[in-house]
Amino acid sequence: MKKILIDTDCGVDDAIAIMMALASPAEISVLGITTVCGNVALEKVVDNVLRLLSFLGRMDIPVFRGASRPLVEPPRHAPDVHGANGLGGVELPPPRISEQRERAPQGIARLARENPGLTLLTLGPLTNIAIAFTIYPELKGQIAEIVTMGGAIETGNVTQFAEFNFHSDPEAVQSVLDAGLPLFLLPWDATVRVAHTEAELEALGLRTSASGRLVLDLQQTVFGFVEKTRGARVTMLPDPLTAAWLIEPAIAGRLLETGLRMELGQNALRGACITRRGSGVKLIQDIDKSGFDRILSRVIALKR
Repeated sequence: MKKILIDTDCGVDDAIAIMMALASPAEISVLGITTVCGNVALEKVVDNVLRLLSFLGRMDIPVFRGASRPLVEPPRHAPDVHGANGLGGVELPPPRISEQRERAPQGIARLARENPGLTLLTLGPLTNIAIAFTIYPELKGQIAEIVTMGGAIETGNVTQFAEFNFHSDPEAVQSVLDAGLPLFLLPWDATVRVAHTEAELEALGLRTSASGRLVLDLQQTVFGFVEKTRGARVTMLPDPLTAAWLIEPAIAGRLLETGLRMELGQNALRGACITRRGSGVKLIQDIDKSGFDRILSRVIALKR
């Protein structure tokens, strides 16, 4: 069983990824959640995580407040996709837990020190991780791997070349790449190939429990956005796909090892992933849809 820490800018797909992680205790144990500005402002991210954990009865998981903005540029948010509150307009009950006094870098460092071989599952911009490695260089010997959703190899979702998480803070991504830890990356391109219709999600039996219904409710804003922009009522599930791979790596058909650097210039390529000869990054190129669906359906058991 892997011990993991989740770093999140908790939007709709982040929330589902967190639920999948909590629904898979045989494979992974969630030791903490750190929050970062991204899909919505940091205050809303923190509130979303606290509300979600309270709703699921997992008040035992500590939550740490992280970076309120990227390293260099002003923050960018995605209300069209995630709604004004980050949860697609879904209003969960008020939280019954509070955030920790420690900030995210301190929380990451302590949990890594107490749990050598910790895995980081990152679902948003990598600002917290870059800051933590800068303050605590010893983390490089305590963290086993980073599993991240981010970047685009062929086509992005915020520009022709860049994906939201990496485009939001490319300097942080480059800093993490420079740290040299093993990094498993699910890029945006791979998520588009595993799009789901509403009927496909309903067929998993999600309406049979409160937690399953939450998954469907969270996706309504996304369905509307994709239908308006792409002409098809489908959803991409980037963060849940990343969590599913961490839970069960066998659902990935191909891993491609490569070198990677970020385009940091103030030009049309900013935030793009530039692959090159080398190693250090393993690209998750495709995910078996039926395997993913099987893991996603576990969330039904979280809350009846």
